[in-house]
Parts: sequence; C-alpha cells; structure tokens
Amino acid sequence: MATQDAAHSAARRFVALLVLSSACGGCGGAAPSDDGDPAGRGAGAASKVRAHTAFDYERLRSAHRTAADAALAFLDTLSPTQRTEAVLGFDDLRRSNWSNLPPGLFNDRNGVRLGDLSETQAEAAHRFLATALSADGHATTMAVVGAEDALAADSLVGGFYWSSGNYWLAFFGEPVNVVQGATGEGGEGIEADSPPAAAARDEPWGWQFGGHHLAINMSVVGERSFLSPTFVGVEPAQYATTQGTVAPLAEHRAAGLAIMNALDDAQRGQAFADARPSQGALTGAGKDGFVPEADGVAVGAWNAALQERLVDLVGLWLRMMPAESAAQRLAEVREDLGRTYFTWHGATDGAHPIYYRVQGPRLIVEFSTQGEDGHEHSIYRNPANEYGRASAR
Repeated sequence: MATQDAAHSAARRFVALLVLSSACGGCGGAAPSDDGDPAGRGAGAASKVRAHTAFDYERLRSAHRTAADAALAFLDTLSPTQRTEAVLGFDDLRRSNWSNLPPGLFNDRNGVRLGDLSETQAEAAHRFLATALSADGHATTMAVVGAEDALAADSLVGGFYWSSGNYWLAFFGEPVNVVQGATGEGGEGIEADSPPAAAARDEPWGWQFGGHHLAINMSVVGERSFLSPTFVGVEPAQYATTQGTVAPLAEHRAAGLAIMNALDDAQRGQAFADARPSQGALTGAGKDGFVPEADGVAVGAWNAALQERLVDLVGLWLRMMPAESAAQRLAEVREDLGRTYFTWHGATDGAHPIYYRVQGPRLIVEFSTQGEDGHEHSIYRNPANEYGRASAR
C-alpha cells in the first residue's frame, strides 16, 4: 500500500508540473485586464493568457512553515480594500456562495480574483495554495485550473469566459498558528490538557478557492484540516500540454469502475440505480444540508480487501488535505464502513458515462461523467461537519 501511495503521489506531482496557468509571472499569471472587461472574464481576457513555467510545488511551499504563515504572507500583500474583500468571519453565511459554474453564469463568489492580482500578490496566493494543500491536492487543483486555458485555446468555445485567472481566494476567520489541540470531524471534541490547546478551538479559520469546476472549502481547527464540502470537476476530462497529457480525475473514474467490476453478481445488482442525478450530483452547489436517502449495496457485507479498495477510492479526495488530517479522516471512514453504501448508474465497460455515490453517516462522495464529451464532476461532503463548524464548537 505504501508503495502504491508513493507512486500515486509522484504521478500527481508530475501532473502539477505539466499545468500552464495565467495567474502570476513566475508561477503562471496574468496582469489585470485592460481590455474594457473590468472583471477580465471575457474572450479578450482569455486571449491574453500567457504560457509560463509550470507550477513547482516544492518551491512554492518551501517558503512557509504552515498554511497560516502562508495565508498571512499573502494577506500582507493586499491593499486594505482587497483585504476587506478577502477576509470574512468564520461563520459568515457567504461561505455557501460557491459554484462549479463559470463566471457569467455565477457571479457571487467570495474573495479576490487571481486575474486581478499583481504578479507579487498572485505568487503569494500560489504559495499559500501549495502550503495549505498536499502535493496530491495541489496537483489536482492546478490541473483543474489549467483546463480553463485548454478551453480558452479551443476556437469552438473561445467566446465563453474561460481563463485560469477566473478563480477566487477567500478566508473565513483570521489565519492562526497553533502547536497542539484538535477536534474530531464527527463533531466530538478531543479533550485538551492545556490552555493553548483549548484556545486553539476558539480560533478556527478556513479558506475557499474556486471558480469553474472547482470549490475547495477547507477549515482549520487546531492542528487539523477539514475538507467539506469540496467540488472538483474538469472539462475537458483530459487535455494535452507540450509535456504530456493531464487527466486530474482519471484515477477517480478508474477506481469506481474497478470496484463495480469486482462485485459479485448479487452485489452488482444491488448497487445499480434506476436513474442518475440530472445535474450530475445530488449534493453539489446549493445543496448544503441536504442528505439523500442511502441506497445501493451495503459495504459492510464486502470482504476486507474490497472494503479497503473503497477506502482508497475515498482517499483520492481526502489526500487533497495535509497528510495527518487525511489519515485521521480515513480512519473515520473505516469506522463507518458497516453503515456505508455504494450506488452505481451506467455501463461497466469504461466506454460510457457513469455515476457513483459512496454514502455513510459522515460521508458523501459523488462522481459522474457528463455525457460523452469528456466532462467530469465530483463532490466530497461530510454532512456531520460541513465547513468545519461541528469541530469548531
């Protein structure tokens, strides 16, 4: 298992190195728009996308010890007006203002737009993302962002608002550093032995990064990070760069297919659903608080090897977080396997659209391919701890 994880991490870091972006001069950036489009979102802005050196995860993250350090360094580059836009209260209801839709179809995002930042500010933003995310998470995020430039380069869709500058970064609560103290994601607090740990639970903070096909909502409570809810999608599902092909959700699709095809006939029959969600997911944007009825095949009846494959599948999302937080969350997923279900819709030959859902008392993962056009959506949620609020109590 360790060898497999190392191979996955190496592959994902390689993917990050292939991504080209328009977010900053040294790490992929664009200057603020001067083409009459104040948001920089139209075809004119897309035409200004510049190809830069690829993102270097190790270089970007090496400047800061913690995500809070990197966040504060980024915020220090902002003007007073920008900082007011970028920092909201931890419990601000605007945290739910996220969407997988492109700008023009959804214009209510929080924070500051990458394409409106100076090169220095955008460099600091990318340093924050590389520090707050794992190597896997950074690679996946940058691959989704890079897909926007692949869309912008396609003459058939160039009139839309595709640009890797169209992503927004916001913070909820002031970023703080702590050295001890955390709470369980199910909402049960871990008792602290000292005042610093107790104080850490009183100062949670979070951040949101998103745009078309991306909405990362990460919360930090004590030493632990939480990822719910997070939407990851991509269009096109794979795209070519001068250095190779990028396909950020290929593993997610392949792992779901592998599990479905590993079930016996009776289990497969129980897993099949009569219909799939019309919008690609039951619990996507605008569905905070909604928990669908669990259906499909009971994971608790599977053999141990197949159950572990399901845990690995969920881990494809959770490994976006720092390693210790991902490991703690995966342990909770294992605890709930006896109350977890796997649901499937579509063919199992890998050649046609699919949908699957993994659902337990503290878990919802959905993945879908959208038609035959190379377009994928996914969502991860913990309905017991959305936006880290249960752990922050």
